[in-house]
Amino acid sequence: MIFLFTLIDYAAFGLWILISIALSYALVQKLNFFGGKNSSQKILAIGLITGHILYLIWKKLWLYIVSFFLEDSLTFKKSDIIKKHKNI
Repeated sequence: MIFLFTLIDYAAFGLWILISIALSYALVQKLNFFGGKNSSQKILAIGLITGHILYLIWKKLWLYIVSFFLEDSLTFKKSDIIKKHKNI
């Protein structure tokens, strides 16, 4: 099955948490978006992190669907390999 996450996925998620906190700080505090309130900054950061979690859930679901349809084409039977070797 292909639906395993890699170290890159986990590292990207960890980096995204830092990026979303910095982005929400810059947008709310420095550029004064959403009134410049601390609660707006927290809500924006939580929203960005939640959006990335939803992306990871979708990715896991998509990889499961793809592995379900490609399972037969990706697995090789021992008899198929022997037949191919005999034909050569």
